[in-house]
Amino acid sequence: MMLLGTLLTLLTAATAAQDCLFPVCPPYQGASCEDNSTVPYSSPDSFTIIGPPLQAVHQSVQPPTGLALDNAKNLYLTYPRNTGLTPSQVTIAKSFTDEEPWPNADIQNCTAGQDPSTCFINVQNVVLDSQNVMWAIDSGINYTNPNMAIPGGAKIMAFNLSTNASLIRTYTIPTALLANGTNANDVRINNTLGTGGFAFLTDESKGGGILACNLTDGTWTKRLYNTSVVMADPGYVGSYDGQPVYSWNGTTKSFINTGSDGIALQSGNVYWGVLASRRFYYVPQSVMADFSLSDQEVLNAVVFPGQLGSEQAGLTADDKGRLYITGSEQNAIYYVDTLQQYVNETVNGTPPGGSGLVEPDNYVVKTLVRSGLIQHADSAAILDGCLYFCTNQLEYSPSRQYNNTDKRKGPFGSYRLYIGAGPAV
Repeated sequence: MMLLGTLLTLLTAATAAQDCLFPVCPPYQGASCEDNSTVPYSSPDSFTIIGPPLQAVHQSVQPPTGLALDNAKNLYLTYPRNTGLTPSQVTIAKSFTDEEPWPNADIQNCTAGQDPSTCFINVQNVVLDSQNVMWAIDSGINYTNPNMAIPGGAKIMAFNLSTNASLIRTYTIPTALLANGTNANDVRINNTLGTGGFAFLTDESKGGGILACNLTDGTWTKRLYNTSVVMADPGYVGSYDGQPVYSWNGTTKSFINTGSDGIALQSGNVYWGVLASRRFYYVPQSVMADFSLSDQEVLNAVVFPGQLGSEQAGLTADDKGRLYITGSEQNAIYYVDTLQQYVNETVNGTPPGGSGLVEPDNYVVKTLVRSGLIQHADSAAILDGCLYFCTNQLEYSPSRQYNNTDKRKGPFGSYRLYIGAGPAV
C-alpha cells in the first residue's frame, strides 16, 4: 500500500507538472500555475476545462474593465466610474497586487472648472497601437448623470510611451454625435489606414453605433445608430454561472439593453459584438473610413457571420487572422479563423488551407479555453505569443442582481495563456 501511495503521489505531481508544460508564455512577474488556487465563486475545475491552464498575472481589489500591455510587459488596467468614484481610473501594475495611477495621479480626476478634454472622467479601456502609443477611451459620462456625456469629455487620448507617456493629442467626440446617450466603450487603432490612421469605437448605448475618427484631421462620423446590427435583442435574458440575468432597479425587473460593445480589427474589417445578444458582425474598414458614404450604404456593407453562442464583452485579434471573443455565459474565450490559410478542416465543402478570407457562411466559432476562473472576461490583449485578459464578474454587479445587491467578490483576477501569435497590426 505504501508503494502504491508513493506511486500515486508521484503520478499526481507529474500530472501537475505536465499541466505547466503546455507551450508556455515567457516569464511574467507573479505568474505561475499555482496562482489559480483561489477564486471567489469557483475553482479552475468547476466546469469541464477546455484548453491549457491559465496563469494568473495580477489581482485587483476592484473590478477592472480594461486591460493593455506595452512592449516592456507592463500591465495597464482601467477602473471606470460608471456607478461611482474609484481611486484611480487607469493604473499600471507594479507587482502581483500593487498598482499606481497612470500616467499620473493628477489626470485621474477632472475638477470643477477644468477643461474636460484634459483629464479623465470615465475611462473604459486602454489600447496599445502599432506605434507604441497608448490610447485611453473616455466615455465622458459622469456617474451623477448617466444619460449624457459631458461635451468635450467624451474622447480618445493618445500617450506616447516612448517619451515617458506624454500626451500627444486628444480627439474629442463632437457634441452633435453625443445625442441619444452615446456611450463610447472600446477603441481600436489602424495606424496605416488613410494618411495618418483611423480610430474605430463602439457605442454601447441602447441605440448603439460604430464611430470612426480620422486621426489626420480629427473629423468624426457615427454609423449604424439605431439599427439591429448594433442593438440588443429585445427582452434579452442571458445566463451566468447557471443563473438567468435580468436588469434590476430595486425589485423592478427589466432587460439588459447594452448595444455594440467589444471591437477588434482583423483582416481588413472592423468586428464588433452586441453585448446583450449572441451576435457579432463585421464591416470593411475602408467602408467605415469613407465618410462620403450614406448610412444605408454602410449598413448594406455589414456582414453577419452567424450567432456565436454567448453574450460577449471583449474582442481582440492576432497576426494570424484569428479573432478572439470573450464568452461570458460560457466562462470561456472563443475564437474564429478569418483567413482561409489557417483553417484546418473542411467546412461546407471548402477544404482546409488555401488563400483569401474565410467566407461568412464558413465561420466556425470554437472554444479556446473554458475555466471556472473566467468570471466574465472583459478586455483582452496579446503580447509575446500570449493572450492576456481581465475578469470582473459583471453579472454579479448591482444592476444585474435583484434588489441591487452587489454579489461580486474580489480579488478580481487577470490571466494569460499561450496562443503562439502576436497582436494584429
